[in-house]
Amino acid sequence: MRPLLATLCALLVSGCAGFHAVERGEWKLVWVDTARRDPEAPREIITRDAYEAEVDHGTRRGYEAPPGFTFPLLHETDRIGLTVGEVMGLRVDEATEAELFLDGAGLELFWGPTEKKDGWKVDTDVTVRESMLYVRAQNPGTATLRLIRGSVTRDVPVKVK
Repeated sequence: MRPLLATLCALLVSGCAGFHAVERGEWKLVWVDTARRDPEAPREIITRDAYEAEVDHGTRRGYEAPPGFTFPLLHETDRIGLTVGEVMGLRVDEATEAELFLDGAGLELFWGPTEKKDGWKVDTDVTVRESMLYVRAQNPGTATLRLIRGSVTRDVPVKVK
């Protein structure tokens, strides 16, 4: 009875039973085919080193979003729906320290470093701290992304068809 109680207490204290931490890396979103760059064209994620090596060899597959488009913020997303092979980009607001966890299978996550971005809000100069999260759907199923920013925890369900 005691070992069971100790295990239960440990799971309750951790708050992330079943969730696994998502590690950060240096990633680049690119077009799969350099000749096809429309909104429906497939994209993939490669390491920044691989991207820089491609550029050195004259290949330019870098993804550029259409004018006016910004990736949605993860903490403002209620749910995510993807098809197998689809890639989605999400911004992670890191005004406070952020942690990201995944519960489930069928997804591959690529979380980049925090970057400072200068911008304007009305007539005020603001600095925003954000990172990019790329989600690639590998297999049908469901999963949950858990974002912890400071004392706020948000779970975002993901369904892959």
